[in-house]
Amino acid sequence: MKASNWLKKSGDLFKTVFLNLVFLFLFLELGSAGFYFIKTKQLYYTRDKTQVNQSGSRLGINLDEARLDEGIVERLHPFFGYTMKPGLPFKLEFSPTLHKVNNYGFVSAYSYPVKKKSNNRFIVGVFGGSVANNYAIYESENKILAQKLKQIPALRNKEIVILPFATGGYKQPQQLLLLNYFLSIGQHFDAVVNIDGFNEVAISNLNNQEGIEVSMPSVQHVMPLRNFANNRLTAEELRLSLKIQQHKAQLRKALADLDTCPLASCYALTLLSAQFLAKSYQHELIAFDKMRAEKSREQEEDSLIQMNRAGGVLEDAIAFERMASLWSNSSRQMREVLAAKKILYFHFIQPNQYYRTQRVFSESEKKIAFIEGNPYTPGVTKGYPVLFSKLSELNKSGVNIFNAAYIFDDIKAPVYIDTCCHYNQTGSEIFSNYVANSIGEVLAKDPTFTGRARN
Repeated sequence: MKASNWLKKSGDLFKTVFLNLVFLFLFLELGSAGFYFIKTKQLYYTRDKTQVNQSGSRLGINLDEARLDEGIVERLHPFFGYTMKPGLPFKLEFSPTLHKVNNYGFVSAYSYPVKKKSNNRFIVGVFGGSVANNYAIYESENKILAQKLKQIPALRNKEIVILPFATGGYKQPQQLLLLNYFLSIGQHFDAVVNIDGFNEVAISNLNNQEGIEVSMPSVQHVMPLRNFANNRLTAEELRLSLKIQQHKAQLRKALADLDTCPLASCYALTLLSAQFLAKSYQHELIAFDKMRAEKSREQEEDSLIQMNRAGGVLEDAIAFERMASLWSNSSRQMREVLAAKKILYFHFIQPNQYYRTQRVFSESEKKIAFIEGNPYTPGVTKGYPVLFSKLSELNKSGVNIFNAAYIFDDIKAPVYIDTCCHYNQTGSEIFSNYVANSIGEVLAKDPTFTGRARN
């Protein structure tokens, strides 16, 4: 009898536990399905699996910049500072289209230089950093600028070709130097679009904090390459590098698992894991940069790669004025070189989240767009106003310059994809339309425009 009662109680307990687990599973599954629907406007079980997984935009990290499938993807370059590894695959996170890095280290379907074989082509070169690169890729896929240019009578029947000459971390005078180099080897341009501002103050400020001349290429990019070239990584740097690589591998696996999760709850739990790994990855990169900065002076004398020093860390007022003057002088010189060849020049200051405007960020976008201790924040908040102080003189010099810093102010939907400065599909579309409309208005007002440069 006792055994029978025990079995009955055990059976009741098992049923209770089983039912609770079933209810817990259903609760998690329904909640996760609701979460997925809110984020994507699709039912998880009938979702379009051909669409690219957009989970990265909710991780607060630009997965293109994370380079999950590669180790060192930059290469030191004797003229440009550094370029991307030729043949490297590249795609915008929200696009399924895969591109490749070309023979000169830029994301393009063309090998450079591209000669103008007929007057039917209108070639637009895009210069700047990673935002400019992403803009050029987005343009090549969506042709927003091309559609606007074809409304100009002189360009109605032209083939509009977008060529990127931009790479993550590039800043003036790299755009100016690249422009002159490619003109010297016969690259044809009908128009040049320069998108910059952020790197000129955010990264240049990091240069200054390390006592490196602000006109030098990005210390974030060149210094690690220099240390590898000099074969001088400390044990602690090697340990942190290994940890970063491990987190990259784990993050890559988590993102791959998102595509194969059969249940919404699996997706939600995997996404939470990926978000944690992404944040860890970012914090480790910041720590690695600080560690590298602390020892860069010690290695300067014996280094095989020269990075000119400024004689100490400059005071903010002096440093930011120097950055802004370098930026405006470089843009003015780009315009002068191009004007002599009757090539159009358009300069855009990119929007970013760290120069605070009237835009109100939702709590969900704040988690994507901001991270505590971001090294770019001081440079942007202090540097953008100084850049703006140069706009009047640039206009007087004949530079077609446009301040895009405020174009997201009335947008309630998220526009940022990471804690740096990059845009999601919504932000990319808004920015591309702003660039196209700005250029279109200038050309529509110019009765002398014939659509032909004199390269």
